[in-house]
Amino acid sequence: MKGATGDTKRKIVEAAYRVLAEQGFEKTSTKEIAKQAGISQGLINYYFVSKEDLMFEIFHLESVRYMEEMHKISEITLDKNFIRHALAVPQNMVHEYPDWHRLRFELFAIGLRSEAGRKKIRQSLEAGKGEVLKTLSLLPLKEGVNQKALASIINITIDGLALEKMADPDFDMDAAYLTLSELLEAYLDFENS
Repeated sequence: MKGATGDTKRKIVEAAYRVLAEQGFEKTSTKEIAKQAGISQGLINYYFVSKEDLMFEIFHLESVRYMEEMHKISEITLDKNFIRHALAVPQNMVHEYPDWHRLRFELFAIGLRSEAGRKKIRQSLEAGKGEVLKTLSLLPLKEGVNQKALASIINITIDGLALEKMADPDFDMDAAYLTLSELLEAYLDFENS
């Protein structure tokens, strides 16, 4: 029976992901999610206390997938072109997973309205910052660089560039990422490593 339970929950989450990505949080109804999942509306309430709870579940699962994608950075050769290659990973994700970014910003908006939501946002930002910090610790950085502060700046800049691309399809994200690469390369010290 456990398999059926997990399968139903998975169907709900997948349907909710599609509906939320298309319609946004405010316009999404559990009735529409149930219809897309091919289940009764009551089953959604059985698995999730609220629509927010369902949104947080989706966000958690997508954050895990996002971190798996970001882990590709650890496979990139550490050389003077590392930053450009590393930044290509989140840049490409904007194109490959646009729904994920839309849902992420929906969560930010919802999350700021509740303590539980703020906690989820904090956890997500900390996880992202942790991944960036892990990468920075491998690089030959110039002396005195505050890695924790730099990790926060990189993490939030990546989010900001994704948001700008969503808001303005004509935004030249390639130029922005190139400039970000150049800014970050100023912190590298391959000569003394």
